[in-house]
Amino acid sequence: MSYTLYQLSPSPNSIKVRLALGLKQIPCALQDTNPADRTALVALSGQSLTPVLTDGDRVIYDSYAILRYLDANNPDAGPRLYSPERATHQAIERWELFARVELGEVVGMIFNQLFAPEVDPQAVAKANALLAERAQRLEEALDGQDFLVGSAPTAADLTCAPFASYGTLDAKDHDAGTVAHFFASHLQLPQDLPCTRAWIARCMAFDVSG
Repeated sequence: MSYTLYQLSPSPNSIKVRLALGLKQIPCALQDTNPADRTALVALSGQSLTPVLTDGDRVIYDSYAILRYLDANNPDAGPRLYSPERATHQAIERWELFARVELGEVVGMIFNQLFAPEVDPQAVAKANALLAERAQRLEEALDGQDFLVGSAPTAADLTCAPFASYGTLDAKDHDAGTVAHFFASHLQLPQDLPCTRAWIARCMAFDVSG
């Protein structure tokens, strides 16, 4: 197998795939995509969104599909991202939906401000309030355990953590004008969520980009 991941490196969906690659210790070349020119991406996959994974002549797009592909085709590489047990698998998929709908909405609100002519303080305040409210579900699930579903990391963790991590960035660690600096300046996860913050750090340590 010869994998290449075409990505937008700051994107939570690209980060998710990198976490899976790191957790399962799967070698993969990383290819950054120019967000202003997606012609090559469309030619490769027939659509314009990242991430896209190639495995030889095979092309897989959508981060949810990519995680399933990696797990199915690398069953002995690291922990399984999904479970053969129906109830556990469904629990993982509920967290995937939570990330996409609940956490994704918050991150999307701040991304909208990044590209707006000027920042709307009310929109930023709403995003922060929603993050604080929705992160409580993570905190409750992580009370007394290291990961969301079971004792080992799964796709539930790898999907949720990249979105939540945007609320833990420190502006001093990132150059002005970058996506990370903007998020660090406009989105903050409450400090009184110790389980969530420790879990984010555990999950993000798998990132193969370092």
